[in-house]
Amino acid sequence: MSEKSLVGALNGELDHSLALKFTVGIASAGTAVAVLSVGDRFANVIDNDGSYLLSFNWKERQQAHGQTSDISHVADAARRWVEGSGLEDLAADHPFIKFSGLQLAYERGTAAEYQWAALLASVEEEDHIFRDLILLASRDSVLNRFFPRLGHRFALSVDEYSNGILVAVFVRRPGRFVIFGDDDGVEFEGDAAQMVDYLVARLRDRVPR
Repeated sequence: MSEKSLVGALNGELDHSLALKFTVGIASAGTAVAVLSVGDRFANVIDNDGSYLLSFNWKERQQAHGQTSDISHVADAARRWVEGSGLEDLAADHPFIKFSGLQLAYERGTAAEYQWAALLASVEEEDHIFRDLILLASRDSVLNRFFPRLGHRFALSVDEYSNGILVAVFVRRPGRFVIFGDDDGVEFEGDAAQMVDYLVARLRDRVPR
């Protein structure tokens, strides 16, 4: 199906009294994409040889996705999303729509709290290399207001909408943590308690409002 055919088919499913209309989206060669958008919400629809892939986005982040072969359900779900429907209500009427706990937390405005809880659950094992640091940081009234990230390092961002990080902490050896400076030299090194004290002093003036 061409982009114009996809857009035409989807618009044919919308209530013609509505001002909303799907438009042609941007995709790689050979892929038909239609977009429905209002303000900071939009839904992408991709033709997938007999079925349709959907992506529901808000504030430049994907909040949910889905796949169905029923084009009327596709158009209705996209319309309801851009008109402000919540994830749970949307999925209740269209069970093919899926979203994660973190995506739901973004909608509820509790993403930072959700992420801290997820990190605490992930370091439950006593031998986890970041366990002591994350336990202490999660209990600190300054640090727990930032958005945490955990991978090969523990990092803090200003909030859940920031793609950048304020600081990254690495493990030097078990029980010992380090922050590297811009020149790859050591900015600070210490145990979990010392690192938390250092992070609080460094980030106190950056606490999200």
